Amino acid sequence: MADSVQEPAHDGKIDIKGQNVNNIQADKVTIQRGKAGNIKANNVIVSQAGAGDIQADTVALRQAGAQVVKGNQVTIRQGGVLQAKADQLSLTQGGVVFAEAGEVNLTASAAGAILVGGDAQIDQSQVKAVIARGNVTLDQSGSGVILARNITTGANTGTILMIAGRVDGDVNAVFGPLAGAAFGAAFALMLALILWLRRRLF
Repeated sequence: MADSVQEPAHDGKIDIKGQNVNNIQADKVTIQRGKAGNIKANNVIVSQAGAGDIQADTVALRQAGAQVVKGNQVTIRQGGVLQAKADQLSLTQGGVVFAEAGEVNLTASAAGAILVGGDAQIDQSQVKAVIARGNVTLDQSGSGVILARNITTGANTGTILMIAGRVDGDVNAVFGPLAGAAFGAAFALMLALILWLRRRLF
């Protein structure tokens, strides 16, 4: 598989199969079984391939990975991303290390830290930290720390620490009130670290 360079194209469609390319700029970009560097487009589909930085209106990763993904609507199926920023982020059987999104939907996935401007739906997933301005719903999922306006939990759901205005459902929390107060200091440090990473990465 030889490396090649795709010249930037501001209009039209670029299809790449079984090649390694560097920078791409076009209206629509599709990559299969290859590798790409930076991609800028309105619509990007990466299948069984890898990419560096992706900036697009809509991004779909299928059995693929990327370092940084920024877009309005980002969908990841059986893929992984180090950093993601989106208006709507959907992750199915995938993973993300750090994400910032308006709305998040995780299904059978794993995530590190997630900052959510709106609501988050977490189903059969594991998340280390979730900070949401809106509501967080968990079903058959686990989390380290959740901070949200309202939290709704389903069956087989556990967390280390919850901080919310209202909690509905069965709660399996590790810390009680006294231990939670002590843990709050460590949580404040972790929150400061997450916000610092956000400024550095984005």
